[in-house]
Amino acid sequence: MRRLLLAALLVLTGVAVWPPAATARNDPPQTDSAQTVSGSGEFADLKITVSQTRGLINQTVRVSWTGGTETGPVGRFATHYLQVMQCWGDDPAGPTREQCQFGGLDAQSGLGLGDYTKSRQIRYHNPRDPAETGEPPADGAAYAPFRPVTGEPTTSFGKYFDGGTTNEVPFAKTRRDGTGDLDFEVQTALEAYGLGCGAVRADGPDQGKPRHCWLVVVPRGDTEVNGRKPGVDHTSSNLDSSPLSATNWKNRIQVRLEFQPVGRACPIGVEERSLTGHEFVADAVARWQPALCAGGGTVFGFTQVPDGIARDQLAGADPGMVLLSEPQSPDQATRPVVYAPVAVSGFAVAFVLERQSRGPEVEPDPAVWGRDGQLMTELKLTPRLVAKLLTQSYRDVVPGGPDHLKGNPRRLNEDPEFLDLNPEYRAYGVLMNALDILSPSTDLDAVTALWTWIDADPDARAFLNGAPDPHGMVVNRNYRGLALPVPNFPKQDLTCVDLPKIGPECALLLRPLAADLHEAGRAISRGDTLGKTPNGLPDPADPAKPGYSRVPRQPIGERSLLAVVDTATAARYGLPTAKLRNAAGNFVAPDDAGLAAALNELTPTAVPGVRRANPKATGSGAYPLPNVTYAAIAPSTVDKKRGAEYAEFLRYATGPGQTRGEAAGRLPLGYLPLPDPMRKQAADAATVVERDAGKPLPTEAAEAVARPTTATTRPTQAPASAPPPPPAAPAPTPTSATPVAEVRATPALPVTWALRYLLAGLLVAGGVATAAGPVLLRLGGRPPG
Repeated sequence: MRRLLLAALLVLTGVAVWPPAATARNDPPQTDSAQTVSGSGEFADLKITVSQTRGLINQTVRVSWTGGTETGPVGRFATHYLQVMQCWGDDPAGPTREQCQFGGLDAQSGLGLGDYTKSRQIRYHNPRDPAETGEPPADGAAYAPFRPVTGEPTTSFGKYFDGGTTNEVPFAKTRRDGTGDLDFEVQTALEAYGLGCGAVRADGPDQGKPRHCWLVVVPRGDTEVNGRKPGVDHTSSNLDSSPLSATNWKNRIQVRLEFQPVGRACPIGVEERSLTGHEFVADAVARWQPALCAGGGTVFGFTQVPDGIARDQLAGADPGMVLLSEPQSPDQATRPVVYAPVAVSGFAVAFVLERQSRGPEVEPDPAVWGRDGQLMTELKLTPRLVAKLLTQSYRDVVPGGPDHLKGNPRRLNEDPEFLDLNPEYRAYGVLMNALDILSPSTDLDAVTALWTWIDADPDARAFLNGAPDPHGMVVNRNYRGLALPVPNFPKQDLTCVDLPKIGPECALLLRPLAADLHEAGRAISRGDTLGKTPNGLPDPADPAKPGYSRVPRQPIGERSLLAVVDTATAARYGLPTAKLRNAAGNFVAPDDAGLAAALNELTPTAVPGVRRANPKATGSGAYPLPNVTYAAIAPSTVDKKRGAEYAEFLRYATGPGQTRGEAAGRLPLGYLPLPDPMRKQAADAATVVERDAGKPLPTEAAEAVARPTTATTRPTQAPASAPPPPPAAPAPTPTSATPVAEVRATPALPVTWALRYLLAGLLVAGGVATAAGPVLLRLGGRPPG
């Protein structure tokens, strides 16, 4: 009874009560379209399962298998492994080897053994493949050409894919029990235009449908194409031939992949409705849009921008709908703006840390070294550990190991504080090279919340102020006394070391920032640091300057990278996320339970009904960094037709769009379905938007809105000499008002009283809504898939 009375009191005072964490659902596995396919011949016991085969965008799918033979010899990719690639092909029987993206990693070292195993070379003097017709040329270098979906076959395939862009996995390990798994990145026509997956067909019997593709696995045993066995009667102790060699190719296992449309999810040339906002809702909007525009429905074009720019747009003359976390400040709000919650997700530290023990030569326990290459799934981080990673405080993250980091551990997995908290990494993290957290370059409200979480922790704050941790590690001096919170991730150690005859190696180039959360997540899933290192050659664009090359990607099985991402990006690329210590001292993951509990801890903003993340939440199961995305719209800036269309967007996004699933129109994994109070809040907001659209502001209010604003973008940090902003426009004289009783009739409705002296009864309408257009993402947005 006491709980019921408390809940009723909270509702009457305008505070939403969320379902308890215990009722939250766990993310369902992506099994609606999973397929399992068996091998043949000597690989008849091998069964390959692909977790998702329909409704694909640029994402990862889990490829797992049983019935294999342990890769070996131990610690080496010599025999018994899988080779995985993506191919196109219109023939229902499957693709040809010429239609496959493979060979891009041929030049990279550290990716297994064998002379041609990473190559497209299919004819060799030794071993000779009897299934290949014709005599090999004198130098033995005959290659399977790559046939792009449009264009002529070529052996110079670099224009279509290379070591930095390919998604091929040349070596996938089978464990001692015959099982294995990997997260394989499937690419659309936007990432691999030579394959064209998902591109809408312009003609033929499948006109208007997206192009399908194939996932192909070539299993490798312990026998070469000429029948000899490595280490027995073959001159090499490992397999040498390419998976594209005819004898190997005939053993392929293929699975058809169906993609969401790329390029024309909605009709081209029709009028779009503007959606502008932050990245946290981009994946959801991209899934909603095809359902919204189906059958002649409205097309919404989404522009991805930082939260601050979204708020600035909301103050403009024709803002459309805006999606963001924080509402306008009172000095920005000059007209009624309606806010509606549309998505719940989280801000997370994702990781790809694969077991790397000392190996069988040093580690006596086969239960340990037998799991090398397997992805770690558990990671605990405190605010101080995150602070270390974000402040370039591990010695190897800065070129040359400078003196100001001399006494610090080289990397995270050598930090005693980290190992005490994560003891499993003592055995499995020996060879990991985790140095920092790949972070976005954009300003976000969620970043401010992350720094607030760090700043509120006494140990982390003391560390940033210069106090050593219990083991003597100190903050990088370039960050000492860092004033928090800030909306971005500063890179303040710009050390460069001159490498003789090669060029300067610089911290900012070696460990750069990512363009956004999506790029950070995708990069670590591919083993890519995004770093560049001098190559000893002149810069092609300016021969007077040294040239730089991409740092090679870390191969699957040897990856050790962390990134700041949203939970939707983590789910999209199959990335585990760290458990963060909350203010109650508990380590909580950004899963359904952690996010649902965090909703109970949201704190009010100046706008009634709009609540922000509380990084200092003391709820035992509350994740400290949830993110609620609000759609905001000023009804006075849209006509009746647009108002009805935006209202329909709100109703769909917070109704059918909250059902999880693979299909277009569903909610992607990584989002928590909106609790019922938030759905009610959004439904009420949609009613107000549709009702008040096109109603003009009182004359003096309209004049206030028409006055020029002081900024169109929000700088990261104002210069010290910047003049003070002009005073805010005075509140207009009251001329009309909606009766207060009408507002009180819907207490859950998020209403802001920006012009309270004039608009005591008016709903304040404005906000940030993101909806995905046909496939239109602007200003650095992610590909919608």
